Amino acid sequence: MKWTTANVRHANYTAKHELFVGTHTGSFKHLVPASENTPYRQSNLSDLAALDKDSRVTALAFSNEAATEILLGRAKNTAEVHSFVQGVSSNKVVTFNAAPIVGLARYNDKLIAGIGNGQIQTISLDTDDETEPVVITTGDQIDHLRQCPQVRGIVATGGKERQNNLKVYDLSSDSKQIFSSKNLPNDYLQLEVPVWDSDIGFVDGPNVLATCSRIGYVRLYDTRKQRRPVACFASEEHGMSFTTLVARGNFIYTGTTMGALKAFDTRRMKTHVHTYKGFTGGISDLHLDVTGQYLSSASLDRYVRIHHSESTVLLYQCYVKSKATKILIRQLENASADRKLEEEAEVEIENNVKPQKNIKATHVDNEYEDLFNQMATVGDSDNDSEGKGGSATTQSEGKLKRKYLRQSLKPTKKKM
Repeated sequence: MKWTTANVRHANYTAKHELFVGTHTGSFKHLVPASENTPYRQSNLSDLAALDKDSRVTALAFSNEAATEILLGRAKNTAEVHSFVQGVSSNKVVTFNAAPIVGLARYNDKLIAGIGNGQIQTISLDTDDETEPVVITTGDQIDHLRQCPQVRGIVATGGKERQNNLKVYDLSSDSKQIFSSKNLPNDYLQLEVPVWDSDIGFVDGPNVLATCSRIGYVRLYDTRKQRRPVACFASEEHGMSFTTLVARGNFIYTGTTMGALKAFDTRRMKTHVHTYKGFTGGISDLHLDVTGQYLSSASLDRYVRIHHSESTVLLYQCYVKSKATKILIRQLENASADRKLEEEAEVEIENNVKPQKNIKATHVDNEYEDLFNQMATVGDSDNDSEGKGGSATTQSEGKLKRKYLRQSLKPTKKKM
């Protein structure tokens, strides 16, 4: 697909997806690219009249594996819990003690928020009474908080400067810190290598993590081996200032401030393996679907896009009128149900239809049969042909000869 600024959907894009987009103005939008009639229609899920200059969406995440609840954080000290169950949506607002909210997670009945001042605050969602949140100090500044999808009791934080580097906490054991990264050795001038973990991602489990930096590096950590990175990509190329990251399997997908979206292979981090095109502004957020084949992105050029992660083809692009800051992609609620019903119907049809035997029916040509019935018997006398007599043996032989002649002269069909 050629570069374009129009709303487009690739002809081969048949997946049933829906998008949730947070913007710079604070609006929270819902799009359904799978819709045949209105793939670019946008509906607002938040109250536009209550938005102000501090309502910018700074955090967006699913709170459970079923993706039926969305956590939304803003540049101010409020967070929203949006629930979508069987087509019915509900919204709950939670207030924290500080701002901005840079990451949200839910563990059991508690809402965990990463605050830009370096704190992790926890509030219980069970009680409606306003209670003081539990505060954990990770440093003096963090840029992002991420929750492990496989072990939801594990969260990671990262920020600027060495004291705010990558840290991992276990919420199931009194929020104990279980890992803290260590910087690379000093450079050849014996100067400290600068650290800025702008985003974090868990790589298929709680033990392997990836970080990207505004300084231009992508690092891979294994908490079971060592505190320093086990693999690293560093570039001094202009425009390689990474803002966001998402990881799955052996691949790490990163976006930059200059609108470059690249994929790295964790088995060989010397250079990128894929480049995704179509951007004219900085990439603010990335998210993969459950299959890992579709990569959604939010960009400051006011577009949201979906690329195929392996072929790098641009499948979907939509203009959302505001600078997109956060994005989520998920399977439509009724898509999996419809597919299940289709499979059950196919099985039922196969069980009800009984195999039939192939019976070859021989076509009878009446005109052809009458022709042989009117023919005289070969070898009969004139009296016999007139029906005046004749032995039974002669008549039997005549019938056999007539039958043989009919079978030998009958036309046969040619096999194609």
